[in-house]
Amino acid sequence: MPTVTIPREIHEQEAVAALSRQLGSGYTVEPLQREDKEGATVRHGVMSYATVRLSPEGSGTKVRVHGGGLIISRLVNEMGIARTVASAARDALDPGAAGQTCSR
Repeated sequence: MPTVTIPREIHEQEAVAALSRQLGSGYTVEPLQREDKEGATVRHGVMSYATVRLSPEGSGTKVRVHGGGLIISRLVNEMGIARTVASAARDALDPGAAGQTCSR
């Protein structure tokens, strides 16, 4: 599961807008629509999707990205779209971190 730490507080609407801009029109980014957690669902086609979870950590926000799907497709999505989304989150939400890698 790729994880990115953003050194400031991020909320769901900001994350959705930033990911939409960064990923472009080939991806659909929607709010997670859960009252107990903030995040987003990112889709790239029918079988390719990832769930983004935002959790406060100190004065920053931890962004965790999980590939979605059933057993095999989940593995593929963890290695593909989840990494792409984590990199997009880092680049869009923390411009000072450009060129850094995401932790796993």
